[in-house]
Amino acid sequence: MFNKKMQYVIKSVPTDDKQALENLLNEMSDAGWDLYTMHEIETDSSFDFNCIFMREKQEEDLPDLDDIVNITSFKYRMEKMLAAPSSPYASCKEIQLKISNQKERIRRIKSQLESENLSPEKKNQLNNQMSDELRQLDSLKQQLVNEISPETMYSNIKEEKFVVNLSEEILEVISMDETDNLLAETVKIRQNLTEKLGYVIPHIHFHNSDELLQNEFSIKLHDIEVFRTVVFPGYLAFYKDDLKGYKTDEDDYVLNDDITGRKIIWIQKDKVKDFWIRGLSAAEYIAKAIEYISIREVSDIMDYNDINKYVEIVMESNSFLVDNIIPDFITASDLKYLLTCLIREGVSVKNIVYIFEKINDYANEPTKEDLLDKVRLALSKHIIKDLVEDEELKVIEFSDETLDKIYSFFKEDDDVIRIEANDVQDIINKLNKFMKTKKIRKPILVTPMDIRHMVFVILSEFAQNITVLAQEELVSDYNIKFIGKI
Repeated sequence: MFNKKMQYVIKSVPTDDKQALENLLNEMSDAGWDLYTMHEIETDSSFDFNCIFMREKQEEDLPDLDDIVNITSFKYRMEKMLAAPSSPYASCKEIQLKISNQKERIRRIKSQLESENLSPEKKNQLNNQMSDELRQLDSLKQQLVNEISPETMYSNIKEEKFVVNLSEEILEVISMDETDNLLAETVKIRQNLTEKLGYVIPHIHFHNSDELLQNEFSIKLHDIEVFRTVVFPGYLAFYKDDLKGYKTDEDDYVLNDDITGRKIIWIQKDKVKDFWIRGLSAAEYIAKAIEYISIREVSDIMDYNDINKYVEIVMESNSFLVDNIIPDFITASDLKYLLTCLIREGVSVKNIVYIFEKINDYANEPTKEDLLDKVRLALSKHIIKDLVEDEELKVIEFSDETLDKIYSFFKEDDDVIRIEANDVQDIINKLNKFMKTKKIRKPILVTPMDIRHMVFVILSEFAQNITVLAQEELVSDYNIKFIGKI
């Protein structure tokens, strides 16, 4: 319904007055209104039906329908108003109250039937009414039986994997009335990640949340919040260092970007018409955050159903590969670890059959880390190709001092890696200083293969755009330029 401007009107009738309800439905239908929803509510003296009607926005004045609402987020607000009780306990208490009130209605009708001065017509009317009320009572009793049954609890043992929560102020980003809307952006993200990385992100659920502050949105995975920030509808976001010479206005919002670590400025759309670069709308920025989290948290997003889909693709092409290595040489969990590690570092798994061939070649490697190293070596040309600019790959090395510090994290005869926070911070400070001096936004580090993955895991927590390569992955097809040491 969001592709059109809609109007809504609310009308109420008593639940026990069927004729009034029928008249209302006919009257509104004749006036061009469609029934949106009907919900039973309890008043001080009775139960009423709240009927919500909708139709396309009318241009003419409608003075007799002063309770018409025109608002894009109406659906979300009404869903919150009409939501079922928040818990089985609350629902059970509500049904019990309805049963009690229903029994009282039946008692009153029965009392009237026992009167000796009833006409045959009135007695017949009361008998029919008694039958209706008894049927409703039976229905309520069945609802109560269903509610208290433990079987219903099993339906609650589930969760939404990927959720984007939106505050009331930014709900317009998912409105179909907007040409630039988040729903279309998520389709673009899924298509881009599939083509670029061979990674299909799951369905994304969008919810309105009262827990968020003004203009905030958050991303939750398995009900755990992993990202939260603000956006501003009607504004465009620009990286501050891209707007050389621009002086911020009092209406602008200057923030730290949690995705890139850079400063961003939100500027009103009507002020940027003559800008030489294009900014990000609120919907586009949220989409950028979704893509960022989709890659960063891939190990929590990708599940074994996804792994099975990759296996099925290989089975269709070469069933021998699957039969030969699963589960004798590699388990489903090992395969999940391998694929998520590759995707997390921006390495495409789109050519999944080739990856399975390499897994088969190196299936006897003693550990998952060793297998990952060998598969990356097989993919090194593909990895380097996406990093090269003008046939040249600019890389940074670790100094001997830094390498000694990193190797000290490994204790002899101890499988546990012990990392000193001060040592890591010292490495990060040196890296940030080097990047600032050389004006580098996406650093590429080269390390010995045996520590490559650990270095990435540690440093990627502080430098979002970092790439870590093993020395053995530097193929000779391109000019490798070492630009410094840290």
